[in-house]
Amino acid sequence: MSTALMALVYGLFSLDHFAVGPFLLSRPLVMGGVAGLLCGHPAEGLALGFFAECLWIMIPPAGGGHWDVGFVAALAGVWSLPGSGPVEKKALALAFLLAIPFAVLGRQADQWVRRNMRVLSLRALAGIEHGLVGPLRYGMGFAAVVWVLKSLVLFFLADSLGGALFEELLPRVTGPWQEGLEQAWALWPFLGAGALLHHFSKRIGNGAWWRSEIGL
Repeated sequence: MSTALMALVYGLFSLDHFAVGPFLLSRPLVMGGVAGLLCGHPAEGLALGFFAECLWIMIPPAGGGHWDVGFVAALAGVWSLPGSGPVEKKALALAFLLAIPFAVLGRQADQWVRRNMRVLSLRALAGIEHGLVGPLRYGMGFAAVVWVLKSLVLFFLADSLGGALFEELLPRVTGPWQEGLEQAWALWPFLGAGALLHHFSKRIGNGAWWRSEIGL
C-alpha cells in the first residue's frame, strides 16, 4: 500500500516538471519525506531526500535536460524503509545507489513524452491566434493526464525491476561490502554539506549584487 501511495504522490508531484510549477514539490527532500512518512520512518526518508538535495543541488527542478533527482529519493524510500524494525544503514545506501540508474533512464521517457506532446502546443497556438482558449485548456489537461500516467508507469516499472534487484542483493551485502556501504552512508552528509558550501560560495563569489553594494 505504501508503494502504491508513493507512486500516486510521485505521479502528481512530477507535474512540477511539466506544466504547473515549478513549486518544488518534486524535489528529493519532499519526495524522501513523503516516502518516509508512508513507510513509517520519516527521519530516514528525510535523510535520503537531504542527501540527494545536497549532492545534486545544482540541478534545477524543471526541464527536460536532467534526470529526476526526486525519483531517486522516492524509489530508495519504498525499497529500504518499509517495516517496523530499525532501518539498516546498508539498505539505505544500497537503495540510494540502485535508484540512480533508473532515474537517469527515466529521463528518456520524459523527453519522449515532451516531444510527442508538441502537437498539442501547435493546436493551442492556432486556437489562440483565432481567439479560442479551448484548445489550450483541453490540451494542457490532456497532456497533464498523460504525464501523470507516464510517471505512474515509470514508477511501477522501476520499482518492480529495481525492487527485485534490491531484495536479491541486500542479503548478499556482508563483510567488507556491508562495512563500505555503512561507511558511505555515514560520510555522505559531509560530502553533501561540502557540495552545498561549494555551490553557494560560487554563487556569492560570482554574484554582482554584492559588488554593486560596495561600489565595485
